[in-house]
Amino acid sequence: MDRTGRAPGGPGKPVRGLVVVVNYDQEQEIAQFLDRFIPHNPGLDVVLVDDGSRDRSPEIAESYGLKVLRHERNLGVGSAIRTGITYARERGGFGYVVIMSSNGKMHPEEMPRVIGPILDGEADYVQGSRFLNGGRSLSLSVFRSLAIGAYSLLASTILRRRFTDITCGFRAYRLDIFDHPGVNLDQGWLDRYEAELYIHYYACRLGLRIREVPVTIDYSHLSHGRKSKMQAFTGWWSLARPFLLLAFGLRR
Repeated sequence: MDRTGRAPGGPGKPVRGLVVVVNYDQEQEIAQFLDRFIPHNPGLDVVLVDDGSRDRSPEIAESYGLKVLRHERNLGVGSAIRTGITYARERGGFGYVVIMSSNGKMHPEEMPRVIGPILDGEADYVQGSRFLNGGRSLSLSVFRSLAIGAYSLLASTILRRRFTDITCGFRAYRLDIFDHPGVNLDQGWLDRYEAELYIHYYACRLGLRIREVPVTIDYSHLSHGRKSKMQAFTGWWSLARPFLLLAFGLRR
């Protein structure tokens, strides 16, 4: 897959993308993920943001030749995503970022589905969905499947636009989204799961072109205690509160 495509601002204009891999204590899974990722995505720029891991996963990433940005302590997935986006913007030369996890739940060979609408000039933001036709969710519990569906329906009601899988972390953003004066990622309350939903909220409010594409989210290789780092109650509140706070004008 070539990293050159067509930008919405000008057909044929080269667009470089940066893959931001979020990592926290994934020593058991990261090598398997990188063994799968690297052959399917030759030539892509990649940075791994390590969110204060206590294991050897950042060193493993470096042994594969990845650039690693480290948080001294665990801050949350939102903080890691913000670090990756800030790095891409400050580094320059990138037109979009792709967000992935190092735990192997996302299949790297599906990258063209996620970045294709951006490269073709058809989308500003691409959201993966395991529930669209062609998507898959392997070894997802019934409870989580129902909870994700209910949350996506609630969020869709608030946003007045239907989304099937708003919690899926396999996403791509055009970087110029973050040039808008109304979008401010540099806020401490966006450290956990809030950042992704904050972006989603403003993408809808600003009328950006959002495309859902089918992807696979695979839990089958993860042991029971490693399928998710989300806490039962605080995690779901972290997902819900951005829409509530923003919709009622309590945050900006």
